[in-house]
Amino acid sequence: MPVFLDTGFILAVKSLDDKNHNIAQTWMRRFLKNEFGQIFTSHYVFDELLTLALVRLERADLAMNLGEYILKSPRIHLVNVSDDDFNRAWAFFQQYIEKMLSFTDCCILAQCERLHCNLVATFDSHFHGLIGGIWQ
Repeated sequence: MPVFLDTGFILAVKSLDDKNHNIAQTWMRRFLKNEFGQIFTSHYVFDELLTLALVRLERADLAMNLGEYILKSPRIHLVNVSDDDFNRAWAFFQQYIEKMLSFTDCCILAQCERLHCNLVATFDSHFHGLIGGIWQ
């Protein structure tokens, strides 16, 4: 079963001071050992991740480290949001507006649907009840 990496999960993997660092490291080791199949993330998540590290956390070093980690990993597949994904994400955004899902999160749902991915590596409770995930 493929896994899709969300922003907060990737940040926790690489940020030693993140409260979820240890659990994220444990799960990531399992993912990299191929226990769950292919590993995906998206250009939208990549953008969100680097922006978060650089702008909100004011950590240029972390932003660079995160970018290199994803781009150089032979196991993490960076996938585009297709036109169909975008349209499906817009439908999800409207359908689940009360859950306060970001549009990026809705794109993740659309991409998981297309990629037959039933597991999101996330600490974001907004996904509860919508798809399987790693919940704290």
